[in-house]
Amino acid sequence: MTLPNTERLYYDDAYTTRFTAHIVERIAHEGVFAVALDRTYFYPTGGGQPHDTGTIGGLPVLDVFTRDQAVYHVIPEPIPVNADAVACEIDWRRRFDHMQQHTGQHILSQAFFQTAGANTVGFHLSGESLTVDLDTLALDPAALDAAETLSNQAIWDDLPVTAAIIDPAQAELFGVRMRKLPEQMATAGLRIIRIGTFDVTACGGTHVARTGAVGLIKIVRVEKKGDRLRIEFVCGGRALRDFRHEHQIVAQLAAELTCSTAELPVMVNRLRDDVQAVSRQLKTAAQQLIALEAEALIAAHPLIEGRRMIVRIFENRPVDEVRSLVIALAAVPGTIVLFGIPGEKAQLIFARSADLSADMNALVKSALAAFGGRGGGQPGMAQGGGVPASTVQVEAALQTAQSALEPT
Repeated sequence: MTLPNTERLYYDDAYTTRFTAHIVERIAHEGVFAVALDRTYFYPTGGGQPHDTGTIGGLPVLDVFTRDQAVYHVIPEPIPVNADAVACEIDWRRRFDHMQQHTGQHILSQAFFQTAGANTVGFHLSGESLTVDLDTLALDPAALDAAETLSNQAIWDDLPVTAAIIDPAQAELFGVRMRKLPEQMATAGLRIIRIGTFDVTACGGTHVARTGAVGLIKIVRVEKKGDRLRIEFVCGGRALRDFRHEHQIVAQLAAELTCSTAELPVMVNRLRDDVQAVSRQLKTAAQQLIALEAEALIAAHPLIEGRRMIVRIFENRPVDEVRSLVIALAAVPGTIVLFGIPGEKAQLIFARSADLSADMNALVKSALAAFGGRGGGQPGMAQGGGVPASTVQVEAALQTAQSALEPT
């Protein structure tokens, strides 16, 4: 079977958004439908750039993909058989966003090469993020600033962005930057994108006509990815939205703290120090309260034949707090502690002082039969649960454990 051949008009013109074309094939595709056109401006997914969206014959275009020399446009329902010539329209907002981001990537990649000798070995563009991967493990803030500054200078110079088709064998003569030759080319040769005299890169994507249309490039995050350094950045409209969002946050924080935006770092550091100081004070106070509570419980449970058993249920009390109380009590000789906490993640916490010999690990596992859950620990202290249990169920578990410890 011979597949149709689609004339890919987006290679020469990224700005046309309305056109007519003839349907040359209709196919079922993953539960929906797809049509191949004799000519198209719709860009298919490829080269790190997402596909265009829009409409064909009034139907939304859900995806665009290639198969050999044909470009298929995914639609939710079939176009009538007699509608061979159809009106097509590309979502310009999405297309222009991709043009800004992709051209910005070329600029930033060249800037990193010029300022840091770092090559781009990966590129990803989506509706949420834009990244390049560099063949280096680290760049200091000064290097990042240098690449960002050079990139924006290339934008402010409003350089022309042009496409040309060359013989792949002459790529080095043209100074083309690329990782490897594409296995299959949809054009008569290798398509290259020139940005003035600033950059020449092999690429099949859509780009703005002049760098000024990119607007702005801003690096927003840097992280290591294996043996690469991933740079996340924003261009054009995305840069404006990012700045607007962050400005709103900064303005709101300044208003809440009744200070200017320039004073925010000082205010935040002061608040952090205050929070840390209060946290230390609260921790000390909590430890003192736990110690007082432990003393009161010890006083209320005198030794009987050299042993005291303290059994309690705590409603809506943090597990860590109860555990601290258990540890404080178990430090007192002759003490056995059987505590339970009902709730969505019920807990049993059992402990004994070092001078006693009861096995708390075996005891907690046995008591958990009252409501389920898993647990364990050491002979001196064990904990378990993690499943829903009512106060009645936790009480039954504690009674089971207490009975097992009572003298026979």
